[in-house]
Amino acid sequence: MLRDIDYGATAVKTAIVEKFGRQEALADLLVVANENTISVQHGRRIAEGTRDHLITAIRKVGGYAQFWELISSENT
Repeated sequence: MLRDIDYGATAVKTAIVEKFGRQEALADLLVVANENTISVQHGRRIAEGTRDHLITAIRKVGGYAQFWELISSENT
């Protein structure tokens, strides 16, 4: 049985692919539901946050590199 966080991880991955998939190769994008947060990994880049936090970051930025910059600066 899937948990709410699992559905949240699916929503985050879908949002990333829909917004950035035309400009970026996202075949190796990994989005994992943890206990209370969601981890996003693409190559050497890794970020973690809540569903709302990650979705807000996706909506806020204009490009994929900006998404990682925003998430990285918020996680430090």
